[in-house]
Amino acid sequence: MLDGLWIASAAPAVEAALAGLPAGAVAVIANPRLARALIARGRAVTEVAADAALAPATFAAVVAVGAGDRADWAPTLAAWAGAVVDGGGLVLVDRAAAVELSRRALCAGLTALEQRVAGRWTVTSGVVSRL
Repeated sequence: MLDGLWIASAAPAVEAALAGLPAGAVAVIANPRLARALIARGRAVTEVAADAALAPATFAAVVAVGAGDRADWAPTLAAWAGAVVDGGGLVLVDRAAAVELSRRALCAGLTALEQRVAGRWTVTSGVVSRL
């Protein structure tokens, strides 16, 4: 429950994940603290509700917290990846095991996976490629 208080500590790792991606708007799913931390770092951020439908190919990147705890992770990651432009990124911030986060990212079709550790958070990022 208190995990959300320290989510901003993951912002440098999220910023590093976003650095190699195309410029553009970043959607942060249901995490205002992380959104504010990225805005403070100069990112154009759109806060999105957890249950909001995202338009296809709208964002340069989507940043989401807690995908490791979701039972419906496969359709959720597919929806988040669908909102990203080709060549953009999906960034997952979580406390789940790094191996599980990598597996889920690969199952979602992400390429060029990277993982960074920020305190107790694991930041897994990948590129969305539509073939």
